[in-house]
Amino acid sequence: MKIGRKIMITYFILLIVTFLITGFTFRQLIHRYLIAEARNQLRIEAQSIAETLKKVSLDDPKFRQNIFIRQNLKVAGRFIDSKAIVFNQNKRIVYTNLEEVDKRTLKLMGDLDSIVTRDYVIERVSVVNEKAELKGYVLLFTKVKDLMTLNRLINRSQMSSFVVASIVAIALGFLLQRGLTRPIHDLKYRMTHFDLKEDTGEIFIKTGDEIEELAACFATMTHRLKKYDHQQKLFLQNTSHELKTPLMSIQGYAEAIKDGVVEGEELEESLEIIIDESQRLKRIVDEMMYLMKLENVEETFHFEKVGLEDLIKLAIRSVKTLADEKGIYISMEGDWSQVGYYDGEKLNRAFINILSNAIRYAEKSIYLQCDTLHNKIEIQISDDGPGFKAEEEKKVFERFYKGDRGSTGIGLAITKAIVEGHRGKITAYNEAGKGAVFKIELPS
Repeated sequence: MKIGRKIMITYFILLIVTFLITGFTFRQLIHRYLIAEARNQLRIEAQSIAETLKKVSLDDPKFRQNIFIRQNLKVAGRFIDSKAIVFNQNKRIVYTNLEEVDKRTLKLMGDLDSIVTRDYVIERVSVVNEKAELKGYVLLFTKVKDLMTLNRLINRSQMSSFVVASIVAIALGFLLQRGLTRPIHDLKYRMTHFDLKEDTGEIFIKTGDEIEELAACFATMTHRLKKYDHQQKLFLQNTSHELKTPLMSIQGYAEAIKDGVVEGEELEESLEIIIDESQRLKRIVDEMMYLMKLENVEETFHFEKVGLEDLIKLAIRSVKTLADEKGIYISMEGDWSQVGYYDGEKLNRAFINILSNAIRYAEKSIYLQCDTLHNKIEIQISDDGPGFKAEEEKKVFERFYKGDRGSTGIGLAITKAIVEGHRGKITAYNEAGKGAVFKIELPS
């Protein structure tokens, strides 16, 4: 079932339930109001009649001929006839305007001590003389079913209002459904026709709700997919270029040896070049495979409790020979005593890659600093070399990007993947007057 239909069904169910509850509640309230209003009006009329009978003798035989009690009570906009019974002090009926005398009713009404009935609304007022002596009673009552006639009229009016409101609500419901499902259909169309090769333009859905958030998430996803696709294409282009150079060199020297073009010492040199290029080719392939494993969701990091000082010292020992050859001094400062859960092998490789890169560009020294700030460990590795060229610090972590003295162009990309695999962050920038700086942030 489509979402638009589900919304309409839910809307109609909610509408019907609301009207039923409202109608039932309204009917009960009107019923109580009519009874209360009728009782109030009966009390007022009974008091008025009792006041009239103050100076009249209820035992006078001519009482029936001299008094006419027939009142019309206006209740909620309609006239409802009240029935009157006058009793003397002996509880004998001296007057009633009941057209058809119902003995059962008279008997019921004559029981002045306990007047309890659901069929009538009854009010009784005592008649007293000027000396406040009891002369009798005035009893006014009306049938509940007479009040219900007015109630039914109100219910019919309510039903008419319900029908009109339902028609308006249904029209609004269809408009609501269209307004809600249109952006969903637009988003579905964009998803169905999404193509990495074609630019389908931006998605403009402004609904101010979760649909707009979903459209924004889809737009972000498409940008990431296109960026990833572009990176993969660039990666393949760079890979083919990087592999082609040593392969052509190997092929050229191998063909020269085969054809007897090189002999003697040149033959020995050609074989050395073939071996060096083969090793370079193997190193590129190994680093590419390692990087692909790091970026594969199935690749897991094996975290264990490791001291940072042990890792950084191991990395320094690995590059010390190369640093000594260039006369570069590596110094450490700060607090390196932190112990955390890291993948020691991978993090050690990341440190080696950064140190190797720093050795290529440093003049005399490389400086390492470690601090703990706001529940994170901040490591800075800086050198006294020329630093990055303009905008170069934004490219150094891209695959196959090589500076003037770069190697394969994959090392720093591997470093970035390792740091992010530790839920960390790595950035590069120039420090004024000192050279390049790599800053690593790791959770403590």
